[in-house]
Amino acid sequence: MRKVVIIGIVLLTVVMLTLLTASWLATDPETEEDAPRETAASTDATVSPQPEETETPTPTPSMLAFDRTDWRLRLVNADNGLPADFAVETAEVEGYLFDARAADALQSMLDGGRADGVDLIITSAYRTYDYQQGLFQNKVQRVMAEQGVSQTEAEPIAAMSVARPGTSEHCLGLAVDIITSSYTTLDSGFAETDAAKWLYEHCAEYGFILRYPEDKTDVTGIIYEPWHFRYVGVEAAEYIMENGLTLEEFLGEA
Repeated sequence: MRKVVIIGIVLLTVVMLTLLTASWLATDPETEEDAPRETAASTDATVSPQPEETETPTPTPSMLAFDRTDWRLRLVNADNGLPADFAVETAEVEGYLFDARAADALQSMLDGGRADGVDLIITSAYRTYDYQQGLFQNKVQRVMAEQGVSQTEAEPIAAMSVARPGTSEHCLGLAVDIITSSYTTLDSGFAETDAAKWLYEHCAEYGFILRYPEDKTDVTGIIYEPWHFRYVGVEAAEYIMENGLTLEEFLGEA
């Protein structure tokens, strides 16, 4: 009897140990601890990287706010000529004719320079088609004589400094050549005068631009003319001068 009891106790002990082992395997602590760590790692891996901040590009100068059909912005050059019968109403400004709609602006610019102690003198303004034709032919003859070339060869050379008839802004009535009493020659040396420096600094305030800048001959087709100013209106003039543009570039015609 005693032997049977001992055997029963042993069997009961084995059963209990078996059950405890099975329960421990079902609730492996390592498995439960690893699960949340894997979830966190997965979440980190799926987070989208933040894009790098980039500087906003500087807007390209354009004329979106300006009306291309505005009479003040009419482009006249070798590719955009005026008809031989083009006419404009003019008004006199210190002995020279200028588009009547812009004559007051020209007078104000001259007065403004003088008020600052700068001597400004008009040397050319509005020209008729016929007058421009005479100037061009005279220039062609001089080039032929000085360089010993034919008229066909001389004409494009002459056109770099004296526009062909119909392609000069002077015929439009909105261009003016300005000199000073101490320097009356129309050449690049004028740029060193107080008059040229004042005009470059203040012309836009009166609606004018330096029409043929030194570094834009390939765009305008005309040599550097620090004496030649063109009326385009104050708003357009300020934009053009501030951005270092030619009228061609401003109008998208470069």
